[in-house]
Amino acid sequence: MRKVICILCALVLLTGCVERKYIERLGIITVIGYDLLEEGFLEGTLIFFQFDPNANSVSQIITSRANSAKGIRQDANLKSSKQLVSGQLRLAVFGSKLAEKGVMRVTDTLARDAAVSDLLYMTIAEEDAKAILSSNKMEDAADIGNYLNSMIRKNIRNEVLPYSTLHQFQHDYYDLGRDPILPMLNLEDGKPVLRHLALMQDDRLVGKLPVKKGFYLKLIESRFEAGHLEVGLPREKFKEYFKSDRNHEDIDQMFVTFDEIKSKSKLELISPESLEFRVNITLEGRILEISDDLKIQDPKVVKLLEEEFASLIEKEIESVVEVFKENQVDPIGFGQLYNSKRPLKEKGEWREMIPDISVDAQVKTRIVRHGIIK
Repeated sequence: MRKVICILCALVLLTGCVERKYIERLGIITVIGYDLLEEGFLEGTLIFFQFDPNANSVSQIITSRANSAKGIRQDANLKSSKQLVSGQLRLAVFGSKLAEKGVMRVTDTLARDAAVSDLLYMTIAEEDAKAILSSNKMEDAADIGNYLNSMIRKNIRNEVLPYSTLHQFQHDYYDLGRDPILPMLNLEDGKPVLRHLALMQDDRLVGKLPVKKGFYLKLIESRFEAGHLEVGLPREKFKEYFKSDRNHEDIDQMFVTFDEIKSKSKLELISPESLEFRVNITLEGRILEISDDLKIQDPKVVKLLEEEFASLIEKEIESVVEVFKENQVDPIGFGQLYNSKRPLKEKGEWREMIPDISVDAQVKTRIVRHGIIK
């Protein structure tokens, strides 16, 4: 009984030692941007919420400069009456100059901060992070931070963007035989948009891939549950099956939109000596729209669509792999598979081998529905 009383007394005393934080005095950082300045200085752009009934706006932005990520927050605290805290940090944006030099000087600090969630989203600005976060062109979002976070999260959920959290980045960075890949933000008419994916060598930006090409990246490495894709197929192949020309006779492609795409893939290392890989993909989806007046009810047309769709995907996969080889990056994880057969000593060893890999894509497609009539 005496032990129980001692424990209870200790608990009461310990609760009195916890630092009290009043929400009215806090500036809750939700988004932060990092840019590289001359002589290695960092410029940080912080967006934070303040719960002050007397404030003109609930969202504020502060720009600060320092030599380190921690120093940026310390300098920002000198410019605000609020105590800035990072417990609700949801998005980090890295300027292109910093990304080209390497983002680990910042991400390592974020990963070590117990207050920062490892589900923090990471993106790269095609120019400056400050310009992205200073934009005031957004739809009905309360502030630019909430707008960007919602845009990234929505497109990841819709299987348009790869999963780009701090945890995933750290995992791909330290994993032997794989590189991280992150979404890129750009400004069009002053509004932030997503147009490219950043190709990384370890933590350095070395190239970019159009967001739409990211479909084929995911097709290789994982699976789709409800994907969406618009493709252009050669009109000449379908000419005999047109009901009418629809005034498209001067266009050499027929555009088809697929949705509800579901896929499975299996990646194999065929020959470690010649670095030959093979990926078998099975894919099914629904035709949502066709630009031409096609006899879609004809089984021959459906079969031809499936064949041409599969052929196009195989070619696109080959072209995407060529981009990876040119930039000597491996966001798919070919090196992981190779490492399981022939252990690698370091990432640099696989980096030199990437330009020599070959990937044979074998795709089977099936059209399960083609409109509300079927």
